[in-house]
Amino acid sequence: MIAITGFAGRSEAQDTLTHQQAVDDIRYMLGLLEETHPDPYSAFGGRVGFKREAQSLPEQVPREGMTRAQLYSLLRTFFGKLRDGHTYVSSPPSSGSRVPLRYLPVRFGIATDAVFVQGTTEGFEDLIGYRLVAVESIPIEQAAARAAMVRPSENEFAAQRWLLVYLRSNRGARRVFPDIEDGLAVRLAAPDGRIVERRLPYQLERSAYYDGPWVAERWEDIEAAPGPFYWQLVGETNVGYLRISSIVGREAYEELQAVGRQDLRDQVENYYARYLGDSVPTDIDDALERIPCFTQGIFELLTTMEGRGSEHLIVDLRGNGGGWSSLVAPFLLLVYGEEYFEYDYPSEFVTRISPSFLSLNGKSLAEYNAERGTSYELGDLVFSEENSLASRMDRTAYAKELEALGCGLADHYKELGGAALYNPQVVVLVDPATFSAAYQFMYRMWHLGAKLVGVPSSQAGNAFTDVTPYKLPNSELEGSIARSAQIFFPGDEERGRVLSPDFPMAWSDFARYGFGEQSEVRYALALIAAGLLPH
Repeated sequence: MIAITGFAGRSEAQDTLTHQQAVDDIRYMLGLLEETHPDPYSAFGGRVGFKREAQSLPEQVPREGMTRAQLYSLLRTFFGKLRDGHTYVSSPPSSGSRVPLRYLPVRFGIATDAVFVQGTTEGFEDLIGYRLVAVESIPIEQAAARAAMVRPSENEFAAQRWLLVYLRSNRGARRVFPDIEDGLAVRLAAPDGRIVERRLPYQLERSAYYDGPWVAERWEDIEAAPGPFYWQLVGETNVGYLRISSIVGREAYEELQAVGRQDLRDQVENYYARYLGDSVPTDIDDALERIPCFTQGIFELLTTMEGRGSEHLIVDLRGNGGGWSSLVAPFLLLVYGEEYFEYDYPSEFVTRISPSFLSLNGKSLAEYNAERGTSYELGDLVFSEENSLASRMDRTAYAKELEALGCGLADHYKELGGAALYNPQVVVLVDPATFSAAYQFMYRMWHLGAKLVGVPSSQAGNAFTDVTPYKLPNSELEGSIARSAQIFFPGDEERGRVLSPDFPMAWSDFARYGFGEQSEVRYALALIAAGLLPH
């Protein structure tokens, strides 16, 4: 079976499925899951437990059939038990018959010990800083557990994150609380400890929620810029600040081009739609020319910091949902140099050899084996310890490998002779939305001496990863299945579930900065000023 992302001859998805169509979709999904995922069994107690749950799914389809929404509900409950943030089914698009989409007049934030109101529209500003205790009379911990059954969650911070994602709109809230209508009943704890009951109306249109004015603590020293990454020196502190909202850049796409990835144009189109708002040129080389190089940005940042004698660099990965893990190489090489090249991470990756994996890379099984001198069969697992680069190749060979990334990184590496361009003390800002490749980036910097500030990631260190998209043939429900596993903390179950920052931020830490969106930046600057993050 091969994962496919489109089906010919259909103008739109059927909203109502026959019994056989629904059963066929379920069996298709289960077959794809078993042939793609490294281990779909352990979460169910083993293969027998998995089969018991899986084989019960077709039996739950009514003889008269079901709607796409009902099939989605059935599958999402099954996926929720995997507790794998990369393996899920997405909700079907809303139809015109649905009630109008509306949003809450509040935004919530997450601290290590509380969920709290971080911003509001006018008329609700008295709630800023209030902690969320219960939703619809359900304690916050139980409400988060409900959300984890809608979207698979790898730890408690993931469950809280998805609860807040769903609660912000009336349609999303119904996935967790089906009886929600035009408002949300909440129990809040005021800063002085008083418990208050409020009903928050779903009243904002989408544009007002995402673009409208919000009442919140303002701090103007960060000059936000468009694009997936930008840098500056913060105010008069002489501290470098690098904001990375997504790990994408020209290097990633040039690497895909070099290895013959079949989805290169799709990936470039996604970048253009998100950051450039333009159509992709027909010639792919012309298209790549318009995408900024991460390498160049890091080179300019470090050169400026060295010239100014700036000893600390804040790398902001808050809200970064991932991207291309290979794109961290420019940063790690230019900041850490030979230390990164020689570092032996205590981690392992496991990848399932499946038709979808081979198809994505444009290889047959025979070609894959021939390139590597292996004899894998479909279904085999590829085990690879993350040994240091130095143990696998010399600097000359590595410089040659870097040429696939483009953007002059190989030239910089050869010119530096393995040395760092500039080596400041790195401080990494994290939050529950620091995920996937962003987590891997954080993990590598942390091993190389960076200090973590903020709230733990929703990503588990020992988890499944690498997205394989799918679309079901009848319902056209879409989703993702992980094809790899990462084991970053072998033998350490707790840290493999939650990596606590070196300087975790509780509710009281956010209170110190008015619960503003830049509280983590201001806290990091205070730590630097106090000498707690020495160079």
